[in-house]
Amino acid sequence: MSRTGWPGSIVVLVILAVLAIGLPLANSVVADGAVPLKAGSVVEVGQELDGGSRPISMVVPAGWAFDEGASSLSESVSLVSGGATVQLGVIDVEAATPQELWAGQRLIFQAQGVPITAESPTPITTTQGVPGLAGMITVDDHIGTQAVFAAPTQGASVLVAGDPAAIASRSDDITQMIASIQFAGAPQ
Repeated sequence: MSRTGWPGSIVVLVILAVLAIGLPLANSVVADGAVPLKAGSVVEVGQELDGGSRPISMVVPAGWAFDEGASSLSESVSLVSGGATVQLGVIDVEAATPQELWAGQRLIFQAQGVPITAESPTPITTTQGVPGLAGMITVDDHIGTQAVFAAPTQGASVLVAGDPAAIASRSDDITQMIASIQFAGAPQ
């Protein structure tokens, strides 16, 4: 049996260290499913339209990531930053009012057996001019914010949840994202 010497042993130890430490670390990053987004990235949600775009979009500021595990592009996208989560979902409905969407979202939660209480919502508008309502909600003792928007041919919902301190520290980002929501086919 020949001896390879200490340089060969070091190479073997480095390879073993990469396998023992590096692979689990890489796996935890991949398993997390959060893909960092560049500032100004546009995320789209809803059934694909002709040309491959989706009917609802939102601009994402710096410091946010796309949560692949909690997203389905045809239904909703989930964005995370620190302990804050913003979920943008599509509501397939035509000619609904924000009040109808607000009441409908609450009924959906109740039909799923999710205990929800909501404060009276206040009117809001996207920069595109699409009207909506936003208010605080409590689901299973967790406080969050919900917003709904009613464009002529599509609706959207936004749920903001997570650690209250994280949400407070990212409130400007969250406000910008919600205001940036765009609907395909809605007046500009």
